Amino acid sequence: MAQLVFHCPYTNQPILSGIESGPDSLRMALDYPISLRCPHCGLQHHGTVADGYLTDDGPPVAATAKK
Repeated sequence: MAQLVFHCPYTNQPILSGIESGPDSLRMALDYPISLRCPHCGLQHHGTVADGYLTDDGPPVAATAKK
């Protein structure tokens, strides 16, 4: 399984969510809100699952879901 990853909007460093999933499961949860404490800037970042991407897939989940 791939891990869901986000990027810090201030440092552009990857934020590992600890959430492992496959593309099909994530497509069903694209609108789910998510909040992560960033290990790079120390702030809490808010968004949705669609803002992240799977490490094994490369492109953002939202872009993959629209195909």
